[in-house]
Amino acid sequence: MTPRTWYEGRTSLDLLQGADWAWIGLRSGDGLHRLHTDLLEALDRLCIELRWAGVRRVALGGAAWMAGRGHHFCAGADLHQVGALDAVSADPFARRGQRVMNHLLWPGWRTLTVISGVAMGGGCDLALHGQERWAVAADPATGKGGLRLAHPAAKHGILTGFGGTVRLPELLGAAGADRLFRSFETWDEVTALAAGAVHRVVAPGAIREEVLSWLKPNA
Repeated sequence: MTPRTWYEGRTSLDLLQGADWAWIGLRSGDGLHRLHTDLLEALDRLCIELRWAGVRRVALGGAAWMAGRGHHFCAGADLHQVGALDAVSADPFARRGQRVMNHLLWPGWRTLTVISGVAMGGGCDLALHGQERWAVAADPATGKGGLRLAHPAAKHGILTGFGGTVRLPELLGAAGADRLFRSFETWDEVTALAAGAVHRVVAPGAIREEVLSWLKPNA
């Protein structure tokens, strides 16, 4: 089964889909994947389409994991666009992001975020809105890769608008959320697992098989 391109843009969406499941992959030229208005609108449309199609399990991660080895999850909101926002344009931008986060939390299906490499700012918000969350371990042979989960927005004078300030305390408690939002910690996969941000850590070579097994539990 080969994924198809569902949306093509600065960050694109690839889709691998079965009768009642879907694997959404983020793809970009530099591999960092950034959330901009067009991508958020595409994710919103795709989630609505999948819900109407009767999909009951959705995985989201870097598209490269569908074929074998991936790298980063998402570097966050497109800072060029964020820097151009004003009091009027910031509101719809934030609401678009919130719609995507709410889709992931919809109780009518189960969602999984496969979190690897960089997952920062808005990418951290996106990662933690998965109902189930897996971190990808560093490569055991080279020690490279692994998770870099962080939310440094406040350090740069940015007020997050995608719902992370609500989601993080729900998952981690106030103290855990403060570690990311106020203390600006960067968590690897071991720290994220200990804090409760992810449910399990998976070896990079096992991701494709494990995700497909999760998507098709009765196969």
